[in-house]
Amino acid sequence: MEETQVEEWGPGTADDLVRDAEALGVEQVSARMITDWVEVGLLAAPEFHKSTQHGRDPSMFPAVQRRLFSELLQARKRSPLKRIPHHTMIPVVLFVWLTNDTVVPVAQARRALRTYAQTTGKTNRARRQENARRIVEQFAHPSATYQQRRTVQLLIEEGERTRKPDWEKLHSALTALCSPWRTAGVPLLERGIGRPDMPLTVSDSIVIKVAAQQLTARLRAEQVREEDLLEARRVHRIDWAQYEAARSRQQPEGTTPGFFAAPEGMEARVREQVHAYTGTLAGVLGIIAEVAIGARVGRHPS
Repeated sequence: MEETQVEEWGPGTADDLVRDAEALGVEQVSARMITDWVEVGLLAAPEFHKSTQHGRDPSMFPAVQRRLFSELLQARKRSPLKRIPHHTMIPVVLFVWLTNDTVVPVAQARRALRTYAQTTGKTNRARRQENARRIVEQFAHPSATYQQRRTVQLLIEEGERTRKPDWEKLHSALTALCSPWRTAGVPLLERGIGRPDMPLTVSDSIVIKVAAQQLTARLRAEQVREEDLLEARRVHRIDWAQYEAARSRQQPEGTTPGFFAAPEGMEARVREQVHAYTGTLAGVLGIIAEVAIGARVGRHPS
C-alpha cells in the first residue's frame, strides 16, 4: 500500500465501511462482521473520536485501515471459492505489517498472530499427505526403503492431524530415512539437507518443529509482548533481505533439489515470509535455544 494512494481515503466509521463494501458489490457485510474482523486482527480497533463537548461521536477507522478493508474485500471477491474463512486472509495482514510500518499497528498484528496460531496446522487430508510427502522427499536418502519412507509419511500425517506429534518416534524414523546405512555398533553419520556448509539435520528439524509448537501456544494465549514482536520484525527484515539476496546463489549449492526455491504465486510467497517471521520470533524469544539445549543433554523436548 503506497502512502500516496492512501490520500484518497478518509477516516470512516463502521457504517462507512459497510457502505464501502456495498459500493464494491460485496453483500452480507454488517457492523457485526467488522467487529469480528477487529477481534481476529483483520482490522485495527477504531479510534475514539470526539468533536463536541458533550456526547461522543462514533469511533473512526483511520484512512489506511479503511483502505485495507477495501483491499481485503476485493481480494476475497477475486477468489474462486464461495466461502473464505477469516483466518485465510490473516497472512496478508501480517505480510503488510512485516513490510510496512504505517498500515497495521502492532496491537492488530498481535491479534492477527493469535488467530494465525489458532488456525495454523489445521489441514485437510490431502494437504497433510502433500506436506508429509514433501518432507519425505527432502530428507530421504536415495537408499531409503519404501517402508522407511512410508513410516515417516504416516507419522507426519498423524502428527498434523492430531497436532500432537510423537517426537521420539518421528526422530527415530527420520534418522533411519536420512541414514539408512546405520548398523549396530557403528557410529551414526547423520545426513543433513540444505547447503553443505550449513546442513539441516534431523535433530535440527525436530528442534525447529518443537520450538514452533511452543511459540504457537504462546501466541494463542497472547503471551508475547508487543516489544518482542517489534524486535523480531526488525531482525526478520534484515535476515529476510539477506536470504532473498542470496537465494539464487544458494539454490544450486544446496544438496536437496528445490530446497531454496521460491514458491510460486503471491499467496504462497506471503505465507512463506510470515512463516519465516515466526521462526525469527521463536529465536528472539529464546525458545529455539532452550529446546536445542534440552535436546543436546538428552532430554527430548516435548
